[in-house]
Formats: sequence, C-alpha cells, structure tokens
Amino acid sequence: MSRIPPARRIVFWQPIASPHQEAFLEAVAARFSGEVILGYEDWLPASRRQQGWPPCRFERVTAVDISDPQNWARLAGYGTATDVHVFTGFFSHPLVWRGFFQLQRSAARLAIFSEAPEQPWWNGWIKRLRGRALATRWQKRFFCVLACGEIGCRFFTQSGFSPNKVLPFGYFLADHSPPLESQGQMAPPSLAPAQGLAHQPPLEQTSSGRVRFIYAGQFVPRKGVDILMRAIATIGSGEWHLDAYGDGPLRNSLETLLEQPRMRARIRLHGVVPNHDLPPLLARADWTLLPSRFDGWGVIVNESLAVGTPVICTDRCGASCLVQDDQMGRVVQAGSVASLAAALESAIGGGPVQTVRRTQLTATAATFSASPAAEFFLATVAGGPDATRVRMQQWLL
Repeated sequence: MSRIPPARRIVFWQPIASPHQEAFLEAVAARFSGEVILGYEDWLPASRRQQGWPPCRFERVTAVDISDPQNWARLAGYGTATDVHVFTGFFSHPLVWRGFFQLQRSAARLAIFSEAPEQPWWNGWIKRLRGRALATRWQKRFFCVLACGEIGCRFFTQSGFSPNKVLPFGYFLADHSPPLESQGQMAPPSLAPAQGLAHQPPLEQTSSGRVRFIYAGQFVPRKGVDILMRAIATIGSGEWHLDAYGDGPLRNSLETLLEQPRMRARIRLHGVVPNHDLPPLLARADWTLLPSRFDGWGVIVNESLAVGTPVICTDRCGASCLVQDDQMGRVVQAGSVASLAAALESAIGGGPVQTVRRTQLTATAATFSASPAAEFFLATVAGGPDATRVRMQQWLL
C-alpha cells in the first residue's frame, strides 16, 4: 500500500460562500499546517440574503472568486499529489464542474462534500442517473464522499459508490475549542463535548404551562408548511402557541387559516428573521418544527439543539440523524399529517420543556460541532484509521 503524501493545500469548490459551512472551514484552517482555500462562484446570492443569511467572515480561510477566469485557472492548476480538492454542487454549477473535470486528470486527491439532491417524481430520475454516471466513470478518482446525513449516505451508496468511501457528515456550528497543534499528522476526532459553544446557554422558561412551538424558514411547499398547518388544525385541547418566522408563496394561505378564531389566538406569523437573531428565539421555544417534505440537511436542527430546544422534524431531513432519542425530539414521516399531528399532541401533553433537559441537550449538541468535524476530516485526508469513520457513524447514523 503506497504512502499518502502529507497534504499541503486544501481547496473547497462551492457554489456560494455558505455561512452554514463557515465554522467548519475555519476549524479546518485552524488545525491544518498548509493553506485552506474556498473557491466560490457567488459570494452570497440576493435570494439567500433575503432569507436572513449573513455573509461569511473568514479569518483563516482564503476566499477566491472563481467567476474570475484567472482565479479559476489558478485553483484548477493546483494538481500535485499534495493538493486536496473537495467539490460541492458540481452537477448544477458549471465552474465547479469544470474545476473537477480539469483536476480529474491530475495527481491531486479529490473528494465530494454533498447533500442528497431533492428527487421529485418529474426529474428525480435524472439526478439518480447523474449519480450513477458519476460513480461509474469517476469513483476511483475520489478518496471519499462526505455525505450529509443518512439520506446523503443512502443516495451515494445507491448510486454505486463503495460504502467504504461514503462517510457520514453534515453542517456544523461554531465552537470556541482551542485548535490542536498540527505538524503534518492529523489527530483522530474527539467527540467529547466542546467547550465555549458559541450560542447562549438555555434560557429559564416561564411557568405559564403553555407549550411554545417555533417554525423558521421559507413558506414553501418543500418545507411542508402546509402540512404543519393541516396537522395543527387537527389538534384538540391543550395549551400551545406557534410563532412562524419567514416568508414565501404560502403566506397568504397561512393568513387565511388565521381568520379562524381558534387559530388567531394561537398562531403568530412573523417576517424573515436574520440568522444571527434566531438562537434566542429558538431558546425561548419548547419545540422547533421542521416539517419538510425534503431538506438535504436543515441546519436549524443543529441550532435548536445547541440552545437546548428539542426538535420535531421529518425523516426526509438530512439532520434528522441528530435526533437520536426522545429527549432530543421526534422524527416523523415526511408528508404525513397524522404523524406530525401525533408528535405535536405528544409534545403538548408533555408540557413546557424543563431547564435540566435543555442543559443536557446543549451539552450533547456541543459534541457535533466544528472542531471534531474538522479533526475527522483532516484525519480522513491523512488516511487516518477506520476508527475515525466509526466514531462519526456512531453519532450520525
């Protein structure tokens, strides 16, 4: 077995500079002895800004605009055996795809970092065909696939990638753990609780007895907001309230629902909230709701658990793998009004979430943060032992 040369440069090719990947990239750069580069096609599209996404503020990562042909050519020219390239979104973004196509002929080591794509009935077969074509033609060129959640792992293994190459992964929140010393050898990941989690500790809750639900996201069919409203309409007695933050084409239908006297007192629609204002709102709720028909990940699950608020999400959300027991929340069947309604009824029956449970959730969620994810990734780059894979699988699958 040939020795893997130490990496000297890691390039992440991505459609945008996503704030949901900022913490992970910064943690990699803090632990890596070489250069970490983010090549992006679009810094942050207007549509994402309108959803409340903030722009990234990198301190250690070098951000490069690959829409500039000279910048693209420079990154595509890093083709030695000590260069590592990680591709996200090359099926849908031509500059990322061109970068991969150029580098697949080089000596560089290549990897994929991806969610499972949404696969609606009218074009899902095309996406599955693309996945199979990728695995058939170029599987040998990738040393790993960082697949988001169980649904991501399932998509890539069913596409034909070897299960040995498909590693469970996701999106990660920031922590303030001190960086490890890196001298070319990558330490295996430690999933012990990270200290100094960026979010505030759980807030003390009022004793009104009312269970508070929160939804934050787009008001679109994919997010299952209509399913949520139908499920809520079936709920009988009980003290509860829903705050819904966001906007989208379903807002008018939600406003129509509020014309019913029984709903008007229980549901409040808010506008879009900036992402950095979301954690305190989540901390004041008892349950966060993510009723999506499909979500490649769903970072609000991380954000909610990090502030001690359990989650009700569907089995078609990549981040549902984080909800591992009843303390952390409930995973319901996507598209099922009855399944969601039963989970809501159960949450209402349990009453407001107590502070001790919130504290436990926060401590547990801290283990799934940027520092251990970066250590896991760098251990994989360095050809680390299979134990690194097992430890991440224990958390994610």
